[in-house]
Amino acid sequence: MLDEPFNSGTLRTKVVFLDGTPGWALVTVEQEGGVQRDAQAPGFVPAYLRTARITDGAIHLVDGAEVVAEDGVHHFLRTLTEPRRRVPIAVVSPDPGGDSAARADWLADATAGAGVVVRLADKRTEDLFNRLVGRDLGVYGGAIRTYAAPFDPGTERNSYRHPPMRPAKLKEEGALATIADGLIGRSSSPDLPADVRQSLPIVLRVLARRSDPGELSTAMAPRPTPMDPAREELRRRMMAKTVRPVPVTETQPKAEPEPIPVAAAPEADDEKAPEPDLAHEVAELVVKEMRQDLDTALGLAAGADFSDQLLREVRTLGLHIAGLRDLLAPASSGQAEDLRTAHELLQEEYAEAVTATRALAERVRWLERTLAESGHPVYGQATPEELFQPGSLAETLVEARSRLTHLHIGDTEVHAVRLDHAYPALSRTWAGKAWDAMRALDDFARARSSGEFAGGFHDWCIHGEPGRRVIPLGMLAMRESTSVSNNAKFSEPRTFPVPHEVNPSGKIFMEAHVKLRAVGYPAPRLYFHDDSGGATGKVWIGYLGDHLPNTRTN
Repeated sequence: MLDEPFNSGTLRTKVVFLDGTPGWALVTVEQEGGVQRDAQAPGFVPAYLRTARITDGAIHLVDGAEVVAEDGVHHFLRTLTEPRRRVPIAVVSPDPGGDSAARADWLADATAGAGVVVRLADKRTEDLFNRLVGRDLGVYGGAIRTYAAPFDPGTERNSYRHPPMRPAKLKEEGALATIADGLIGRSSSPDLPADVRQSLPIVLRVLARRSDPGELSTAMAPRPTPMDPAREELRRRMMAKTVRPVPVTETQPKAEPEPIPVAAAPEADDEKAPEPDLAHEVAELVVKEMRQDLDTALGLAAGADFSDQLLREVRTLGLHIAGLRDLLAPASSGQAEDLRTAHELLQEEYAEAVTATRALAERVRWLERTLAESGHPVYGQATPEELFQPGSLAETLVEARSRLTHLHIGDTEVHAVRLDHAYPALSRTWAGKAWDAMRALDDFARARSSGEFAGGFHDWCIHGEPGRRVIPLGMLAMRESTSVSNNAKFSEPRTFPVPHEVNPSGKIFMEAHVKLRAVGYPAPRLYFHDDSGGATGKVWIGYLGDHLPNTRTN
């Protein structure tokens, strides 16, 4: 809590926060005595937002006004219509007099953390935005409109929920302060999010020294899910039929262990005895209904160790050959000769790998036939999935395309192969990080498209529940800097093809990226667009390669 003199009174700024996964911060500002002034965000908030990891629970909060160009309107509409958005968004339309930039910057400073301010770059951007949201909900000719949450232009019936201020009104003294008051008021009036309501009383009791600090560890604990009595009863009955072998110690002879029933006696006198034929019924059902699936799994297992691995190697070699061909064109005569030699060697290896794959595929078919004829197939315990260790970025792309069904990978092979050949030692490390990131994105897209998870990939990685594949937040950036996103020279290289159901233009500016190397040179990046909650239910990988140009590169 901070008290400071202000307009002959006292300005009290209080910050209550919980550092957890996820954490939250609650900021309140009160003026006691003196001349009352319009509300403004505390001075520390913009620096806090510049950490680029602050959200309102759904959308990212930034430290300044954002400028949206024509090719970014569709992306902005996804933010504007995000159903979980809590903060209001003020949209500043271009003013013929040139005042819109200054107005947007002032509003962003005054409402940092309590709202988002977006300035439409030009008249073409304004026209596209208004066409998409509809005439009654648009913003025109230098006006500023505040869009409350939630906002859906397809179902909105009350346009006055999103009040506009006309250009003539904006010229009056105090007009911008009125808009800022409205933004802050709308942001502070809704009920607190459920996780804050759950944990805030505990935090306040600890701060008042009425509770032990140890209670903070449970402040964000998820509420227990009610147990399904039928499922619990089934679990009890199954456990009653489970046997567990006696562990063999060094002093005991290593004889065949004698099974001991787990549930030798009922837990209570009135507990119903387990049905004696349950385990037999389950086993019979498995044999009857799943025999064909088990036979198929045996065939796949017999061939996986041979053909799948070599198939991956063959495809990886193919990408390297294609990459060398593309690299040959701009090379000098000396470099070209070296690359031609490497190209010929790779072609020989490619031919040998194809021959070996065909021979091994034939042997797998022979083994499957022999197993079937023997009539004694062995169905053992399922072995854990072998950890895939990619040797190159190209191999990562090949494996991802064949295994990760909720990802779509664009034409980025030439960029990946260029790094493989230029930095073979580092490439293996980058490939492992890229594979981990792609698996995390695939798991996220599968959960979100099925409705199991409702947040974005940033939220997915923050929560990091047991069994969930995530990446460190230090590797993840969900947005580009405004100097990149507002400059066509830098945004165009980050614009990649997507289906028309993702974006009607057939391409989209991808801001979100994974940093395979945070600093130094080279610093590879993986750019993606999340449509897991959209029409395709997938994450679209647009680029895997060296760092794209920005203000620090030529």
